[in-house]
Amino acid sequence: MLILHELTPSPNSVKIRLALGFKGLDYERRPLVMEEFPGDRSHLVACSRQPLTPVLEHDQTRIFDSSAILRYLEANFPDRPALFSEEIPVMREIEAWEFFARTELLEPVGMVFEQAFLPEPDPEVLQQARERLHALTERIEKRLSGAPYLAAERMTAADVVAAPVVHLGTMEVEQVQESPIRSFFAQHFQLQDHRSATRTWVERVMAHDPVYGRQQTAS
Repeated sequence: MLILHELTPSPNSVKIRLALGFKGLDYERRPLVMEEFPGDRSHLVACSRQPLTPVLEHDQTRIFDSSAILRYLEANFPDRPALFSEEIPVMREIEAWEFFARTELLEPVGMVFEQAFLPEPDPEVLQQARERLHALTERIEKRLSGAPYLAAERMTAADVVAAPVVHLGTMEVEQVQESPIRSFFAQHFQLQDHRSATRTWVERVMAHDPVYGRQQTAS
């Protein structure tokens, strides 16, 4: 039995749903109910001795940190499609894209997230975040102009980690009305023009998410 404790809209939770979906693994979702930030996280602490999502339970094993969970799934379900590689150069490429996504790509996301909680968001900061996203996705667009995925000819952990972040810039407001934070991103964090390969890639990867992938496909 696999149980995923998640904060549904969080890119870190999305990436684990993508990995589980890609591998075709059945699991139970236990979303964190959060009326206000940070919400009651006592059950997370009781489960994993720390308050952050996602947390994966597998029988008696509990793993937190999304990067650790990806590697746990890869090592413990070897009969399922691979998110990593047996080849060192490909592994280095995957890790490089993971680092890029967790650091540079998340920078403009953090800028928008902070603005979402202010009484009066700063239009200049939001514009800077959009421009930063556009600049960073130039690297992704260039890579995808000659390949369907970031690190290989097939989907890997590189795509699973990066696509949920870029997805925040491709959402339509009507898709995410149930989430005030995602609605704010949909209004103020739109991916700009000349990113057609990136948008197609996001849709292809997000199709493995039972939550937002379904919405993306429906649109």
